[in-house]
Amino acid sequence: MADLPKLDPFVHAVRLRRETIASFNEYPYSIPAIRTLERLELHPHVTFLIGENGSGKSTLLEAIAVKAGFNAEGGGKNFHLLAEEDRPA
Repeated sequence: MADLPKLDPFVHAVRLRRETIASFNEYPYSIPAIRTLERLELHPHVTFLIGENGSGKSTLLEAIAVKAGFNAEGGGKNFHLLAEEDRPA
């Protein structure tokens, strides 16, 4: 059996593909942290996101989680929240 490449489970950087954004006047792109984002390098050991309320810290983390295959609401890759209309009565 061939050796499989070692996968790196860490996010090292985040890049906003600005050319795909229709308008930076609409949420979530109007949030200052997102509107000005081009590339964000993350330290390999720990990264702190700091800023005022409403500056976009949680929105950025939720976007990273979704792109990495996780739920924005939290939980593991195999934990999926049902939409309210899909929940059993």
